[in-house]
Amino acid sequence: MKELKLLQIIPSLESGGVEQGTIDVANYLCDKDIESCIISSGGKMLRNINFKKTKHFKLPVHSKNPITMILNIKKIKKIILENKINLVHVRSRAPAWSTYYATKNTCNLTSTFHNVYGHENILKKYYNLGLSKAKKIVAISEFVKNSISEIYKIDSNKITVIHRGVDTNIFDPSIKDEKNFSNFFSTFSIPSDKKIILYPGRLTNWKGQVKFLDVLNSLNQNNFICYFVGEDNNINYKKKLEKEILKKKLQRHCQIVGNISSENMRLFYKSSDVIISAPLKPEGFCRVVTEALAMKKVVLCYNFGGPKEQISNLNEFYGVRPFNQMEMIEKIEKSFKFSKNIKTKMGNEARDYIKNKFEKKIMVENYIKFFKKNIS
Repeated sequence: MKELKLLQIIPSLESGGVEQGTIDVANYLCDKDIESCIISSGGKMLRNINFKKTKHFKLPVHSKNPITMILNIKKIKKIILENKINLVHVRSRAPAWSTYYATKNTCNLTSTFHNVYGHENILKKYYNLGLSKAKKIVAISEFVKNSISEIYKIDSNKITVIHRGVDTNIFDPSIKDEKNFSNFFSTFSIPSDKKIILYPGRLTNWKGQVKFLDVLNSLNQNNFICYFVGEDNNINYKKKLEKEILKKKLQRHCQIVGNISSENMRLFYKSSDVIISAPLKPEGFCRVVTEALAMKKVVLCYNFGGPKEQISNLNEFYGVRPFNQMEMIEKIEKSFKFSKNIKTKMGNEARDYIKNKFEKKIMVENYIKFFKKNIS
């Protein structure tokens, strides 16, 4: 069998689960002494790449400008030929069309659908079709596989499901450095006498932070604080969230935290009583659900999309009927009253399940098997 010479293409390496998966695959190949390449427009996650065996090429593959996309075709093809690439994997819609034409008569193309994406009009649907042009496709959940097969008329035999994976060595609930943990509490003003609700996710409308304020406003107790943690580059939405917090007089109970390190994210999970995922539309997968479960925490997520698969074999308490605010309220309040024994039992079961089903190593090994089957 030929040696894999992989090129992964992603719009940027700024933040996010898609980006982390790209780096996980590249670093795994590096550990196996296999060279690979990445094309992106750059970003702060570049520092997480092991460059011993990985090359990064900076191109404006994040751009949706038709002229830029056309110009990218020749540049991508040049990188493919000069680095003797025998498989390209594109992970996003923006560079998909450029990559499709760049790989024609050069090497095989594979892709990942990370969500169903908006397909309300003809232009959006056509734009999304770029990912379907690949010879073989990865879907990050059965939900995504079934949805794209129906919407884009893709033969389901062309699609392989590879769930996202979480590094349980990073997301480990044990505290090895008490001083660091204490500093974290001080830095983020974590109160020791209140129940902590954590709502992780990029600040954007469909993630549902503003809508969740109605739940907070209806809780039958005042002794809590909710942290909204995640990328906050969407200034307009952040202002909207701040305005709604003031309007509902929840400023004593809400704090918006921007993008943070994996270690601080881990400590936020560790410090929280319950972690929430309540988006306005189904997610293809929800990394925060797996991370929180790996941290042995109580999770409440809408029981649709990818998360439905993530919690399907766990305690039914974790699932909330989509958009049912009353059920969400009741379960949050109930979770606050769980005994230590109940939380320990649920937490141990959840972490063991994540390690056996959604561990990062499982994800990267499945990707490598997939790639090796599709070398040109």
